[in-house]
Amino acid sequence: MQITAVQLSRKKAAQATKTTGRYWKPWHLTWNIISLIVVALAYFENQWVTAQEYVNNQTYHWFLGLYFAYLLLVTIIGTVTHGRIRRYNGHFAQLNVSLGGLLIVQDLLTQKFAVLEQPFFVSFAQILDQMRENAALLWASTLSSLGLWLISFVIGTLLGILLGLGMGRYRQFNYWTFPYLKVIGIIPAAAWMPLTMVIFPTSYMAEVFLIAFSVWFPVAFMTIGGVQGISKEYFESARTLGFSEWQIIRKIVLPGALPSIFTGVYTAMGLSFTMLVISEMIGAKVGLGWFINWAKDTGNYTQVYAAIVIMAILFSVLFAVFTKVQDYCLRWRDSSH
Repeated sequence: MQITAVQLSRKKAAQATKTTGRYWKPWHLTWNIISLIVVALAYFENQWVTAQEYVNNQTYHWFLGLYFAYLLLVTIIGTVTHGRIRRYNGHFAQLNVSLGGLLIVQDLLTQKFAVLEQPFFVSFAQILDQMRENAALLWASTLSSLGLWLISFVIGTLLGILLGLGMGRYRQFNYWTFPYLKVIGIIPAAAWMPLTMVIFPTSYMAEVFLIAFSVWFPVAFMTIGGVQGISKEYFESARTLGFSEWQIIRKIVLPGALPSIFTGVYTAMGLSFTMLVISEMIGAKVGLGWFINWAKDTGNYTQVYAAIVIMAILFSVLFAVFTKVQDYCLRWRDSSH
């Protein structure tokens, strides 16, 4: 009887996790079928409705075909299995329906009926075609922006964590540094732009500084709060057990502040992306920010939208990767519930 009760408890916990976790919407085959129908309608609408503007739709057709194939594959897998793919597809099925509907609406308003006219409004098909035409330059700009962001973000994050741990742990260090943190940290990184162009010998170093500057303050501020929020009982127990200061930092301070550190890093990611685009517009010779500024000056707003789409994809991937890292580092939170 005891074993049965334990098994029942675990089963209920697993069911609760499925309904309250990240993918909490239940699976409904109807929504998956509707999403397939809507994406198919987007394809036929683009094929059959007469266009008011000339657009090469070949890339758009490939996109819709791949999108339909993906939805069909995950729907089949979700129908015959009950694993992660089923939960994932069931959760996002309604969003896929809305995305397919949005593709139809934007296509009708732009190239089909020209309600929203060029050059400021373009169809998604035209954006995809522009991405194909400028693939080499966009790829080089994406790699350049990614490299610049990674270097700057790592520098700013490490600096913020070190300062935050020091200020949260040591009162004397906090006394001397926190007032400067409050004064300097709240100044927007963009405000330092004219000065950095004079101080640093190259525009690249100035860009690294500006992006890192936008990162370190939120990370440091949240780290301080995380360290100060750790119960004093942990430190008293560590001293009783004879822990060294390094062991206290490594086994109590850093793990205890880790949730707050990740919150600060999440905030810093958004600020760093904004600063990346701004900094690349002033001195860079390649990069997504530079590409947007160059396309704007030439009046090609399709290229502007193409860079924005790539930027959204890039940053979404970075956020997804970072979420996986956070889930791994904080996996102890799930096991403790």
